[in-house]
Amino acid sequence: MTTWIIAYSKDGNTETLKTDSEHKPDIDEAVERVTQMARREYGQGDVEREHDPDLEDTPATRLAERYGITITGISEA
Repeated sequence: MTTWIIAYSKDGNTETLKTDSEHKPDIDEAVERVTQMARREYGQGDVEREHDPDLEDTPATRLAERYGITITGISEA
């Protein structure tokens, strides 16, 4: 099993989340893992904010809108 580091940006700071997996997580897996962490750490986030209709409604845009988090990279530890 390999340890992977998912780097993400929140509030102008780069933070990381370590995860173990047999393969490199793709962006969708990284978004899901960071979203799970954000729910534990930050609760439900900014649920009152409406989705920007000019943006595609994806898990990554919901992560950015709700928690202000964007995935910036995935690398092997």
